[in-house]
Amino acid sequence: MTIVHTEGIFTHEVSWCSCPEKTFPASISKPKTAFTFEVLNHFLIDALECKTSAMSFYQKLKRFTNNAFPDRVPDRYRELMRVSQLWRDLKHRKWFGFGHDTELDPGEGGLALFCPACPQPGINLPPDWKARYDSNTVTRQYVIDGNFTAQHMKMNKPEMDVSLSDGKGYMVSEIPYQSHLQQSVDNKEVGGPKRSTCSNHRAINAANINKSNLRSTGIGATACARHGCFVPHSVVDFQKGER
Repeated sequence: MTIVHTEGIFTHEVSWCSCPEKTFPASISKPKTAFTFEVLNHFLIDALECKTSAMSFYQKLKRFTNNAFPDRVPDRYRELMRVSQLWRDLKHRKWFGFGHDTELDPGEGGLALFCPACPQPGINLPPDWKARYDSNTVTRQYVIDGNFTAQHMKMNKPEMDVSLSDGKGYMVSEIPYQSHLQQSVDNKEVGGPKRSTCSNHRAINAANINKSNLRSTGIGATACARHGCFVPHSVVDFQKGER
């Protein structure tokens, strides 16, 4: 079996027993590759803080194993991509209390945190908060903004991109959102202006530009106005300008 660890990639003879080993198999039946918990946690931190891609991370492990001839090291890049996605999803479910419960579903936004400082009944407000506080004191305020440089190109094989937590984090559910987009009508279709008369208003001017090679032309999010924390299940992909 090929074992992928933080110190390198090694091949060992494995004798199965009942000892608790901290390894994650790359397949369910007859696994031939396993990743240690340490290397999976290390990859998550590298991807988060250092923006390290999976390819660069695995190339580093190959250098640790055989710096002179890294091409002789077994290639488990595809397995790393699959296992790291499973590992990240399992960690999220564990952190939010769903790790050992297979019947309870997290629900929409159930794997995301809302602003801890904003008023939330049942979390940071007393049971009699309606009688103790004025409504203006505990009113939430939201802001909506978008990023038109976070573009995403279309995939060659979109059926291979399987979501493990669709709609359970900050992004909205894919199928209801796509249904909403199909029912919506563009300003261009109802006789709206093709270009804005406002100076340097590039967001509106770019709304009707055809970008057929892009799956999304940007990203929009809702956040609390006071602290800037994103609202769970409120982040969407822009399909055409601000649409």
